Amino acid sequence: MKGRRSRARIALGVLVAATAGATACAAPVAPVPAIPPTTAPGAAPGGPAVVRFTATPPGPAPAVVALSWQVTGPAGASLTCSLDTDGDGADDLTFACADVGGRNATVAAPASYTARLTVSDGARTATATTTVTVTPPTLAVETFDVAIRQQTSLTPSVQAAFDAAAQRWGSILARGVPAAAVNIGAGACGAANGAINETVDDLTIDVWVGPIDGVGNVLGQAGPCAVGSQDGLPRFGVMQFDQADLADLEAGGQLGDVILHEMGHVLGFGTRWSAKGVLTGAGGADPRFVGARAMAEYSALGRGGPVPVEADGGYGTADAHWSEAVFNNELMTGYLDPGSNPLSRLSLASMADLGYQVDLGRGTAYTLPGTAALAAARAAAAADPTPQPEVVPLEPVTVARQR
Repeated sequence: MKGRRSRARIALGVLVAATAGATACAAPVAPVPAIPPTTAPGAAPGGPAVVRFTATPPGPAPAVVALSWQVTGPAGASLTCSLDTDGDGADDLTFACADVGGRNATVAAPASYTARLTVSDGARTATATTTVTVTPPTLAVETFDVAIRQQTSLTPSVQAAFDAAAQRWGSILARGVPAAAVNIGAGACGAANGAINETVDDLTIDVWVGPIDGVGNVLGQAGPCAVGSQDGLPRFGVMQFDQADLADLEAGGQLGDVILHEMGHVLGFGTRWSAKGVLTGAGGADPRFVGARAMAEYSALGRGGPVPVEADGGYGTADAHWSEAVFNNELMTGYLDPGSNPLSRLSLASMADLGYQVDLGRGTAYTLPGTAALAAARAAAAADPTPQPEVVPLEPVTVARQR
């Protein structure tokens, strides 16, 4: 990148490094059905009430279970919520609670137990319970493996960056997915992919680095090319980069973050949201991610409700990233910021909403930026505007599960 290296747009599908100093990367909406409460809500006369308290539907262990609620209280009252997330009768978490919120509980082994929510206004309390059910694993315990196939020669440092990203995602995704037969011809993904005719377990990514158009303009493209017929999760994808822009990112110390970000898109972040029914309002002014687990992490960050998704930046940035105006330097926003770009529990939880089994403990510490930080970021963006990204979308095909 040229210009002010500190500001980079990352869109999925195609990364575009703008001559003004921005790097772009694209993706593509159906609502998630409501989950009815499993017990009657609780209420205290004249005091707080639990309108709704639910757990996400049963899933195989290890599972991330979203406990979600809606509470009310007397006008002007400050409400405190306490949660028994594991059913042992003791509260595990106590915090100031918003009207609508949630928290995630990680359940390592098959179980069925009762979680409890207590809400207090300081004088009166209301309690509600819900049943948490986690079923036995459907697959043998195995790691999630990301295999990198070099379609061009990579320098040792670039190869190390790809390997590090593959290892990081492999540690985040707690269990592998069913193997699938993938049969795709060379170049059939709309990118420089090689031919593949093999059983893939769990994800194979073809990587191509070479000349495209020099520094600036098109940086490359990335995304899934083949998805499983039953789970809709990617089994084969492509990451393609312009060597001139890659060298510039490496020199600026941002290569690792960009590769980690783009590999997230290959895994389905932004690229499978519409297909999985976790994106609402696409193409509008206020798109939102409505997966229960991501919403629980958003609540834990101090907000509530569906998670804000980027509406600006055009195709390639909009509807495929967290909102920059809300999340600023979180890695899966559409813009790469100077310094730290943490991959937070929010992003990891969104992968669980896609159907992966996730270790939320692998997320990087992150807090929502304050008003001053956001104002500074917006001023910097206004002073250094970026052009619309040029996107060549990758349309995934469906492949059959191997039994």
